[in-house]
Amino acid sequence: MKVQNMKAAGRSAVDQLGHWYVKANATENADVEDDFYYDGAQTSRAIELLKELKSDDKPFFLSVGYYRPHLPFNAPKKYWDMYEQSDIPLADNQYVPEGSPAYLVHGEAELRGYSDCHDLPLPGEEPWSEDRQREIKHGYYASVSYIDAQIGRLTEELIRLELLENTIIVIWGDHGWKLGEHNGWCKQSNYEIDTRVPLIISGAGVKAKGTKSNALSEFVDIYPTLCEMAGFQVPDYLQGSSLVPLLENPDTEWKTAAYSQFLLGRFGRTKTVDGEQMGYAIRTNRYRYVEWYRWNKDLKTRSDFITRELFDYNSDPQENLNRANDPEYEKTVELLSEQLRKGWRYSKPATMMRLKGKNQLPDQDPAFD
Repeated sequence: MKVQNMKAAGRSAVDQLGHWYVKANATENADVEDDFYYDGAQTSRAIELLKELKSDDKPFFLSVGYYRPHLPFNAPKKYWDMYEQSDIPLADNQYVPEGSPAYLVHGEAELRGYSDCHDLPLPGEEPWSEDRQREIKHGYYASVSYIDAQIGRLTEELIRLELLENTIIVIWGDHGWKLGEHNGWCKQSNYEIDTRVPLIISGAGVKAKGTKSNALSEFVDIYPTLCEMAGFQVPDYLQGSSLVPLLENPDTEWKTAAYSQFLLGRFGRTKTVDGEQMGYAIRTNRYRYVEWYRWNKDLKTRSDFITRELFDYNSDPQENLNRANDPEYEKTVELLSEQLRKGWRYSKPATMMRLKGKNQLPDQDPAFD
């Protein structure tokens, strides 16, 4: 089948599978079985593959990707019925963090693209109507419950096939999501609510089952973790650290910071930003510190410094007050800026540094530039 490269409102009207793709409504709740939507059908296909892999009697790796709870929030009606929309709480911090520019919240692009959400306000404007907020949050909640059920189906099949005891299961999401916090919606910022995600490791080799760790972890830690758990050699050049010590003892002394960055204004999708700006963030147990720079997309490097943000979780867990310019935090800003510049090598777990025989922390990480 030949698919023409058609354009609609600046976006491709046909997706990579040859299906028409139109951003109509942001939510849908048809009264259908799970497999009528993609994620249910994806689960059924994964179950078929598990049966085939079981019959091969060989080690396997199976990756199962889900769309939900990504937009649009389409899920069978029975998952919507699990929640009473009028009881869904709204964010209690629907305002831009004090001391931060409104454009850093970046909440107007993705959801605004749907035809029933063109009235979505910018972060610096008055909040959306409560009815619309609750409808979108309802769709998000239903989507999460829909995926919970699909993961349950997969787990039940692993049990039925007697594969659970020698299978490692890792569940994670690729980003967080604002649901009215800071008067923003969707993702794409350096704030905690956008960069904090679920990360669950279970199954074979997990000694501390059913426990939670407060240690800082990152996506780059997943690959070395699986390598070690599966008995493969962990390459020395990886930026991540195997989480196996935490799976044995969740209270193990761990890395001192996690890193993230976001390019604001990419592809011109952000109406409130002139040009592109790169934000570099460091998250410690107590603080989040962000530095923003102009970005030269031709040279692919940062240029002029723009602004910085600092949030203290001891007094401000929702990141509502930027303390970067407070005199009492001057030394903290200095230390965190230095740690940010030194990069991930500087913040590797102390236990790992000792195991590798290192007696000093490395100098500045060139990857920061």
